[in-house]
Amino acid sequence: MDFGIPKEIRRGEYRVGMTPTGVRVLVDSGHRVYCEKGCGDDAGFSDSEYNSCGADIVFSREEVYGRGDVICKIKAPTPEEYELIREGQILGGFMHLLVAPRSLIDVLVDKKITTLCYEEMTEEEYAPLRAPASEIAGRMMPQIAARYMETSAGGRGKLLMGTPGVPAAVVGIIGGGVFGYHAALTLIQAGAAVLVLDTNFRKLQQLDRDCHGHVNTLMSTDRSIRKLVTFADVVIGAAHRPGETAPKLITNDMLKEMMPRALIIDAAIDQGGIAESSRPTTLSDPVYAVSGVLHFCVPNLTSNVARTASRAHTNALVPLLQQLTSASEPLQVVEERVIFRSGAFIIDGKILHPPLHELHCMKRSPTTISEEGK
Repeated sequence: MDFGIPKEIRRGEYRVGMTPTGVRVLVDSGHRVYCEKGCGDDAGFSDSEYNSCGADIVFSREEVYGRGDVICKIKAPTPEEYELIREGQILGGFMHLLVAPRSLIDVLVDKKITTLCYEEMTEEEYAPLRAPASEIAGRMMPQIAARYMETSAGGRGKLLMGTPGVPAAVVGIIGGGVFGYHAALTLIQAGAAVLVLDTNFRKLQQLDRDCHGHVNTLMSTDRSIRKLVTFADVVIGAAHRPGETAPKLITNDMLKEMMPRALIIDAAIDQGGIAESSRPTTLSDPVYAVSGVLHFCVPNLTSNVARTASRAHTNALVPLLQQLTSASEPLQVVEERVIFRSGAFIIDGKILHPPLHELHCMKRSPTTISEEGK
């Protein structure tokens, strides 16, 4: 099978769909991998590395799409790439189709594309491609919270871990999944006072055990969230509902109850965000204020650690691609194996995910994430 690795062209996207190590595994398994020249430059992987691992370096994006049976991207295609997509291809990436432009869905349907939505691929309640990105993003929370609490950034002017005689900052995390779990662990290690809310009591029990009692936990309800926002210096939104847009848990009226210059980090922004006031931002312009509350809403957060993120992603992706190529008909694998079917919102141009089908059939376009912010 032939794989294509194009260079990501969305502004602020520095990751690459596969590292040279992943290319070597596929080539050794008898496949061909076509890499666009410079596809890994931003993540620190040179063309010579790809070439030495057996990749064919091609000099145009058109050739990558033209040769690849499976296109391995990080983010969904941009409008500039629509015409390059070849009929019948398998297209993999963090697609977030429920908040994607209607024009993209039309292209995928018209060209009979099969999508592998990495963020939705799940088996036995584990998402192997979403988990590494969530872990990395969670572990980035101390540095982001610390930066945007600084006075020069418009924040509350508080030190994350405090100092003798002055208490640490209070960080509330709404959602105790993979992202929330790793955010809590690293924030505690950084010295913050951490409170995690979740609707799943077992997740709270696990956090309490693994943090040796150094984390405060609370069942997530509208009342507990309303209370949290009144005293937290930082509120991190990490609630996720598989196959759906993010729930709106922080309303505009709650902002008025928050402390001046408090910070919301909406990690669910790629699924629409958990705050009514959230909108996608970029790594080059990551924050804005509403009602005196800072909002950090960068969808591709892990792109800022592109090398680490690309390597972790490849580690999880390549074994799945080997499963995909284990049969003579890859579409049969997609349809029959849970891990692929769960992320295949569209198969051979047919929309199989009911919420996406409903959105596509609506006469008006669905709410979308801006092309720049995705």
